[in-house]
Amino acid sequence: MKTSLPAQGAEPAMQALVVMGVSGSGKSDISRAVASALGLQHIEADLFHPDENVQRMSAGIALSDENRKVWLDALIAEMQAVQASGNGFVLACSALKNSYREQLRAAIDDLHFAHLEIDHATALKRVGARPGHFMPTSLVDSQFATLESPANESGVLTVDASQSREAVVAAIVSWAQHNEQRLLAESVDHSAEFDSANNAESAQSVNEQHEGARLTGEPIYTGGVALMFDKITDMMMAALMAFMVIVVFSNVVLRYAFGTGWAGAEELSRLAFVWLVFVGVASSMRRGELMSFTLIRDRFPHLMRKLIDSLSWLLVAAASALSVKGAWEQMQYGWSNTSPVVGYPLAIAMLPVLASMAVLVLLAMVQLVNVWRRDQSLANATANVTID
Repeated sequence: MKTSLPAQGAEPAMQALVVMGVSGSGKSDISRAVASALGLQHIEADLFHPDENVQRMSAGIALSDENRKVWLDALIAEMQAVQASGNGFVLACSALKNSYREQLRAAIDDLHFAHLEIDHATALKRVGARPGHFMPTSLVDSQFATLESPANESGVLTVDASQSREAVVAAIVSWAQHNEQRLLAESVDHSAEFDSANNAESAQSVNEQHEGARLTGEPIYTGGVALMFDKITDMMMAALMAFMVIVVFSNVVLRYAFGTGWAGAEELSRLAFVWLVFVGVASSMRRGELMSFTLIRDRFPHLMRKLIDSLSWLLVAAASALSVKGAWEQMQYGWSNTSPVVGYPLAIAMLPVLASMAVLVLLAMVQLVNVWRRDQSLANATANVTID
């Protein structure tokens, strides 16, 4: 038997639910908790992969549509068997493509999907922390490349999976329990609002996790552009670090082995270090990895915290804008001046400052908007949850 038996509980309105997302989004853990809360049977899709699929993924080879067909057929058979026994189910399944989801919908009536949305960096971190699992970190990129967002499909809940486990589970359970009421309301006034009184507990839990856009702890903006930005900055930092190592090591060898050395090595390594620092600042800011101190801020009421967060992001944007202005002025001066040894234009040293600070201005303004926009999301349903 490859499914776990359900806990006893009141029969929910939703009887067929798929918790989907890329590897590392927490499908297995979240779906198991949701199934337990709803009194439904839990199905783990990973257990239905044929040995050939497991071997391919273990070797870092992405599955093709043909590889997944056998797997999806097995899942459909299991879901239908559960329904035939008179039970509902919660399935943990990646369901990355629309065609996969449509295949499941065609076989199972009134099938709903809860999409655990997560950014690339967090997925990599989580997958890397799962010892013994057949899914290697090398396949995370292919998962994101394969993913076709279900945001515009009906019967789909999208949840920010970077929240706490409790908040994610509460949001899905609340949606599942009140789905029938929501559909009735839509037939009357086309509204998708939940009963705020029935959702108070889950909304409060999520709100505690996302009171505002803090200075650290969560990525700023996610999506294809963010993934591309992360890849570019990662490659730049790796190249700069490699360049510094090669230049410095070569100079040491030349100096102590041959008694010569190269005077330009120190100058170029300093230039690479400047680039590395400012590229790293922009990358860390996007990923939410810069340090902040919130001990005093957290003592204030909710509205005051939002005002403090807003002021903080305005100061970040203003300081970064001043740095952009200063870097631009220095670049104008630097084009006509060169370094003493290698002779490169000094403007090259200010270019990463200009670019990095411009990125910080943009990210700070995005977070300034997020400080106030998140409360609106909470008013509509629960924090960082959208219903389509």
